Parts: sequence; structure tokens; C-alpha cells
Amino acid sequence: MSVEYDSAIEELAQVLANRFARLARGWEASTPGKRQDDLENILAARNVAAKLQDLVTESDAVALLALEDPLKAVADQWLKLTGLDRPQDEALIRCVRILCGDTPQRDSQQAGTKKKPHRRSSMTR
Repeated sequence: MSVEYDSAIEELAQVLANRFARLARGWEASTPGKRQDDLENILAARNVAAKLQDLVTESDAVALLALEDPLKAVADQWLKLTGLDRPQDEALIRCVRILCGDTPQRDSQQAGTKKKPHRRSSMTR
């Protein structure tokens, strides 16, 4: 039984959904340690499967459908560009600056300003 699609984008969306469903079932059936190891890959695949069809052109979809596994190919490339194995120092510093204002706390310590000691609740031991 062959399914007719109105566009390559529609076909790509179905291929991505099917591949992700298979990947997710395998991930769920794996051991907890293996799941932890593969977490970054499953999250990347989920994002690709959910968003890619809204971001590509018809010609992009045709090219991706020519790949053996478009989901894995795009997810792997996504991880190379943005994955956890890449240094995220600037993003982390930017988060700290947003939370702490323009000047991170370490600047006040370096300038000799005394910082109030953090009080820890006796209940958090």
C-alpha cells in the first residue's frame, strides 16, 4: 500500500514522525543508564521531528528524503552545532548576568566588597 502525499514536506513530516516513534520506543525500552547516555540524542531528534517540516522548503524536503535517515542526519548535525559537548561558557555567563544584573557577583568579590554569607537552612542538610 503506497501513500500519496500532497508535497515532499508532508511526506518528510510523516517520515520524521515514524522514525521518531521508532527511536522513542527503543529509547524507552533501554536500560536507565543507556537512556541517560542517549538523552541528548533523543531530545535533538524530538525537536527536529517537531519543527523541521515548518522550517524547510519543498526542495529541502526532497533532498532530505533522499537521505537514508533524515531524522538522524539532521539531529546529528544539530548536535554538532549546538550540542552539550560544545563549550557553552558565553551562554552560561549571559544567563548569570541576566539573573544577577549586568555585573556578576564575582566582580564585587574581586573588588574587595564583602558579600553577605549564604544562610543555609538547618532543614537542608
